Amino acid sequence: MAVIEAIETLYLEADASSVSFSSIAGYEHLELRFLVATDDGYDWDQVTLRFNDDSGTNYTYRTMYSYYNVTSAYGSGGAEARTLWNTSNYRPNSVGPTGQGGGVITILDYLDANKNTSICGVGGLNNKAGTNRGMQGMCTAVWDDTSAVTKITLIPQYGDWIKSSTFTLYGIKSS
Repeated sequence: MAVIEAIETLYLEADASSVSFSSIAGYEHLELRFLVATDDGYDWDQVTLRFNDDSGTNYTYRTMYSYYNVTSAYGSGGAEARTLWNTSNYRPNSVGPTGQGGGVITILDYLDANKNTSICGVGGLNNKAGTNRGMQGMCTAVWDDTSAVTKITLIPQYGDWIKSSTFTLYGIKSS
């Protein structure tokens, strides 16, 4: 039977450009759960991940998403693993808060030095700014490095995480 333990919860009491977790040793897998929003001007934003402060082009990701009657997929490589379009933004000078997006990201075998670290995630939002603007998606990503993950940084694609965004990291291990 698997045991899931809460490692740390970060509740933002002020806006932040990123959040990081570094007390993560001793588990087989990790799971991030979040309820977040950003201060940019877009309808949707992406949660991006960096491992061990690696900002090189060592990440590859694939995302599928849908909203209203639109479905799409895309993928790329870059300086972080983009997980999915799953946060909404805050517009203090127009319509006010549009809500928060939530999701779960699983980081598999993050200490295994014999393979690259892979992640998978699901998430969604109900963007209250317009009709038919909710979105849901799923993603996979790979960090092209066999180093053990010792630090995870979550960065919004644009803007900053706004106050009240919440991130919880869980460790998963066999009993």
